[in-house]
Amino acid sequence: MVGIDHRAIDDLIALVQLPTEREEQLPAFQAALRDRFPRLFSALEVESVGATLLARWPGRGGGPDAGPALLMAHQDVVPAPPEGWTHPPYSGHRDATHVWGRGTLDDKGSLVGICVAIEALLAEGFRPARDVWLVFGHDEETMGTGAASAIAALAAAGVRPAWALDEGGAIIEPPIAGVERDVAVVGVAEKGFANIRMRVAQLGGHASTPPRLAATSRLARAIRRLDRAPFPRSLPEPSLRMLELLGAEARGAQGAVLRRVRRSRPLVERILARGDETRAMLSTTAVVTQLSGSAAPNALAEEAVAVVNARIATGSSVDDTLSRVRRAVADPLVELEVLHGHGPSPESPASGPGWVDIEAAVARMRPDVLTVPYVMLGGTDGRHAHRVTDRVYRFTPFAMTREERLTLHARDERIRIDTWLDGCRWYADLIERSC
Repeated sequence: MVGIDHRAIDDLIALVQLPTEREEQLPAFQAALRDRFPRLFSALEVESVGATLLARWPGRGGGPDAGPALLMAHQDVVPAPPEGWTHPPYSGHRDATHVWGRGTLDDKGSLVGICVAIEALLAEGFRPARDVWLVFGHDEETMGTGAASAIAALAAAGVRPAWALDEGGAIIEPPIAGVERDVAVVGVAEKGFANIRMRVAQLGGHASTPPRLAATSRLARAIRRLDRAPFPRSLPEPSLRMLELLGAEARGAQGAVLRRVRRSRPLVERILARGDETRAMLSTTAVVTQLSGSAAPNALAEEAVAVVNARIATGSSVDDTLSRVRRAVADPLVELEVLHGHGPSPESPASGPGWVDIEAAVARMRPDVLTVPYVMLGGTDGRHAHRVTDRVYRFTPFAMTREERLTLHARDERIRIDTWLDGCRWYADLIERSC
């Protein structure tokens, strides 16, 4: 196995210490990448598509006809207000077990891990048999167009990757009672996305003389109606396959039920509905994430606004989601507008090229881990890769506890040092064995 040791941690820390919340911060980050990974930037053909980085590692066979691989990650991070962090979000604080900071999990951990792996392989004289392409997007967190533009450049050049790998699933603790080993969840699809604005307009005035139903009250009623009108449940094929594989591992009555999941869907759905993460597997979700009203405490709101963040299940669409929200609200005075969104991604096969490469790499790193497909609940830049390949997978090769996963987009984001180093070695192994 290629040599990657604790010195690589310094690379992660240095790059976590550079904020990349805004595009104007990216030049410093990219300069640091070039400084820390000189072999990569010398051996690979690197170009900028806007602020997104697109790179080709020429294979011995060369050219797109060799069936290249595509590895993706993103440079940007969500904002990190400093309040409430155990260690400042851009400190890159290292203790005995973790590196702390915004981006350690999402998604500098993956980006730096890929770079560490390639740098180590180049140091040992490795050259892939086929082309390896990198797309490091710059605006994934804002649903931007950076990665889409880079993928468009690949399409225009006739590049058709055999498979693509982006961030996504991870190695997690057993998700079902009765399963006794950790599970690598690999996204073969992802839910769609929509931000829907709810708006109620009304004449303002002094708060001492409110109308019978103020704009804020009407909006609150609409929110409550939406909360009480859940979307219909439906288990997509990847989720059914995941549950079957887990059922084959699970002991007891629950295992028996899961092994027959296609014949016992209602019971399985009731079981899954008990947990937040598993309930989101079953249907489109819609939750209000932003609220605004009056600018003054003693003035009636002339406009009350809520933003609903919807994650759209496979088989549905943005239009269908908007229609269901409108029926749930059932009030023509509540204006609804889709601010932006996109439908669910296509499903990639949990077999064949790409899948077997990922599964084998997991087995070599962690023979005790079960690999299963799933539908990602969030969104990634990987959805753009469907333009050039039918095989898009979403997996981050890090073991994450539930507590650690809850720090994604939240305070105290951090990654364990040992699992990050294992992930770097996983990327190196994947490239060395399958590229």
